[in-house]
Amino acid sequence: MKKKSILIFAGGSVLPVSGMHQVRILNQIKSLAKDHYVDFCFLYTKKSQIKANKLGLSEYCRMVIPIKTITQTLIYKILSRFFLKTVFQWLAFPHDYFTLSNLFTSKIIARKINSKKYDLIISHYWQASGFLKYVNGFSLKVIDTHYMVEENISLYNSGHYNHINDRRLGQLLQRELQLQKKYFEISDLLVVNSEAQISIIRQEGYSTPAICIPNGQQLDDFLSLKIPDKHHELNLLFYGSLHNQFNQKALIRLLDKIYPCIIQTNPNIKLIILGAGPPEWLFRQTMNNPNIIITGFMPDVREILKKCFACILPLESASGFRGRTVELLASGIPVIGTANALKSVNISHGINGIVAESDEELCSWVLKIASDNTLRIRIAEEGRNHAIQNYTLEATHNKLNLYLTNLSPKNE
Repeated sequence: MKKKSILIFAGGSVLPVSGMHQVRILNQIKSLAKDHYVDFCFLYTKKSQIKANKLGLSEYCRMVIPIKTITQTLIYKILSRFFLKTVFQWLAFPHDYFTLSNLFTSKIIARKINSKKYDLIISHYWQASGFLKYVNGFSLKVIDTHYMVEENISLYNSGHYNHINDRRLGQLLQRELQLQKKYFEISDLLVVNSEAQISIIRQEGYSTPAICIPNGQQLDDFLSLKIPDKHHELNLLFYGSLHNQFNQKALIRLLDKIYPCIIQTNPNIKLIILGAGPPEWLFRQTMNNPNIIITGFMPDVREILKKCFACILPLESASGFRGRTVELLASGIPVIGTANALKSVNISHGINGIVAESDEELCSWVLKIASDNTLRIRIAEEGRNHAIQNYTLEATHNKLNLYLTNLSPKNE
């Protein structure tokens, strides 16, 4: 098959990288550029983003196409912060969808794209895919979903959102579901990142073909960490974005119930909380406890990872793909968590990780891993093998590369 001309679109800058969604987009670009002609188009808010993306992607992309409309301006940002978000919340209409896919912005993006001739257009997130309605008909339209609204509706129905502060959230989620279905229907292929999302597509009867491509990552730096025979310090890790409401709820559970249970049996176990955006309440709650360490954002997390004997993720709710868990597996750190925390990475209990639900079970498994080096090493090695077999770039994005290579363009 001949090389295809592919445009990858994102509703924001991919560089500098600050989130796992950017890692997915960046690795997709790198993988597809091996065998195809790739251009990258994105909406920018700062001129520095243009330079960062053009320099950082010059090795992989023929062209980097930055676009800015009124909804990427400072005035719009200020209006959103003090006025528009509240209005959209009251209307139960997705603000991010309006920002990225309003008619004016969508037509500008489509006009720019239509000046070229692409075999494939890959748009990241349905919220940013409004322009697909206006692109030339001979291009295959692909949406990389990152998550599905049905996952958030399930969490809402289970009571895992703050229903008091988000009185209209149920209506908002239903509106998002309608919009998601609208854009899925006009696309030719859906790219999802977990088997759970494939199951949703089947259950909901979506007619658009779908392929599962987990978040493949460059894991060499994590695979290089040695799995120690013995830890001289017993550091238990919690790792994740601390802006996230579900991670914060998991932290509250850990600090209030699980960690006190752990140190009651083994007071030598310290807790390290790693992640960007630690909230003020976390500092207040832990300020008098020298055994709890809050790192905040770290550009190289490996210095912390290699000091920890295990990671605990007691999430009662979660959606999407947990790329940081893959980093832990690749680093040889046993992961102990709930089914909700670990289902996206297909952990097999007792083999390549530990799945437990109650506070008592989670506490018990932490203590077992801390005291049994043979058990810790076995699970660490199996977890690392699991990451290599399923979540490297070769195991994931190369699969998409092969799939798209064999896909016939519309004009054939």
